[in-house]
Amino acid sequence: MFKSILNPSQSVATGVGIGVVDLFVFNQHLPPMADIRTAQPHNTDVDAARRQATGMCIAVNGLVSLMTRDWNVFLIGGVVTVGMSYLAVHANALNPQTGKLDVGAPMLNAEATVYSMPDYGYAAEQNG
Repeated sequence: MFKSILNPSQSVATGVGIGVVDLFVFNQHLPPMADIRTAQPHNTDVDAARRQATGMCIAVNGLVSLMTRDWNVFLIGGVVTVGMSYLAVHANALNPQTGKLDVGAPMLNAEATVYSMPDYGYAAEQNG
């Protein structure tokens, strides 16, 4: 269905070029990774900027892939996009005090949904 207008070496070069464009888009949308890592975990502004950058990269990758009619361009650019998005999510989830992943996401507030179970052993001792 799609007949690429690029030969294999041009396809790879174009894919690498799109990967560089993706890196530039992430660089312009997000603060440096070191700053993201030192901020409080699960920053909603960083997450919104990451989603914006990811969407723009997917659009650019798709547009260039359609123009060249070559899937390799989309795949190489997509790998860079997924990698950068993962790095941003990981940096945003780290707790700066411990340097470890903070699993207490605000959307999954475990303390609000977990109820303590009664201690039946203690009640039996008092009744009996």
